[in-house]
Amino acid sequence: DMATALEHVHESGFIHLDFKPENIIVTHNAQIRLIDFDLAQPKPDKPKKLWKYPGTPAYMAPEMLLHGKIDHRADIFAYGVSAYELLTRRKPFPGENPKEILQNQINKKNNLIPPREHNPDIPPGVEKLILKCIEIDPDKRYPFMSVVIRDLKFA
Repeated sequence: DMATALEHVHESGFIHLDFKPENIIVTHNAQIRLIDFDLAQPKPDKPKKLWKYPGTPAYMAPEMLLHGKIDHRADIFAYGVSAYELLTRRKPFPGENPKEILQNQINKKNNLIPPREHNPDIPPGVEKLILKCIEIDPDKRYPFMSVVIRDLKFA
């Protein structure tokens, strides 16, 4: 699935930096493939600043929108945004431009509608997982995609 594809990218020593539904394809034999590695970077040992902050703003972590230090947890944020969108058909942090998106992220407590309010069929464990992935503080997100995958099995 999407989580396994992203875990493979990280285990291969890279961060994708443009993880979003449009960059996920399903092959003819129903396998998930992650595409568009044009923006991928080597995975840093510790969070670092980039010379350029590429990506699609709606899926970018706050630290990217603020041009701060990033690591693989920016991809985990994008995974959570993508999962939210795929399950609710809405973006968790809407906005017409990066500034509006960032403002909605910063005001998450006031603006974020929990996924189950849009789609009550989402299991509570999946909602909890998504919300942890899209934490504003990278230290409050999942540390690795392997932990996301583990928790998905029990969600």
